[in-house]
Amino acid sequence: RKVIGEKFIRIFEREAKRTGATMLLQGTIYPDRIESEGGIKSHHNVGGMPLDIKFKDVIEPLADLYKDEVREVAGGLGLPAEIQHRMPFPGPGLAVRMLGEVTREKVAIVREANAIVEECLVEEFRPWQCFAALLGLGTGVKGDVRLHGWIVAVRAIESRDGMTAEPLLLPYDTLTRMVSRITSEIPGVARVVYDLTPKPPATIEYE
Repeated sequence: RKVIGEKFIRIFEREAKRTGATMLLQGTIYPDRIESEGGIKSHHNVGGMPLDIKFKDVIEPLADLYKDEVREVAGGLGLPAEIQHRMPFPGPGLAVRMLGEVTREKVAIVREANAIVEECLVEEFRPWQCFAALLGLGTGVKGDVRLHGWIVAVRAIESRDGMTAEPLLLPYDTLTRMVSRITSEIPGVARVVYDLTPKPPATIEYE
């Protein structure tokens, strides 16, 4: 998160110089601050940001609001429902959905697995958030061949403000359909697990 936070700022500084902008406006919300200041995680836009920033100021109009309050503001501003109620997506992107080194191969697998999870769950179950994460390597069998492939974790949760979360108790046929699609459509995946851990003790994302 700190590596991405550094790159995040440097790209915005480069674009600010090109356009003549002097302020950085970002959508930091209260849980970002609580988790970063409490040592739970270093959000790329809070604890992960470098100290030497070439902006006159950083403006954060939502910094005292929880996620549900941000959605109330979005409704009050008349934003479309698909914007007001869309699933959260991590600022550092898919990099926080893979343990260890970030590689092109892992990003491609996580991107494809995420797409399958959303296709299987979003329309029917309307989760607060759902996604796939790459845990590491494990063994499996495809055809008659032993496979040393990736382990994918699926997470689907309900929450109000992102500070606490409960896992969705999905029907067994939904889970098996999702597992079948991930293992058959992504050649390098050997195993799929479903994460039933609430927050706390777990965080929502994996990194």
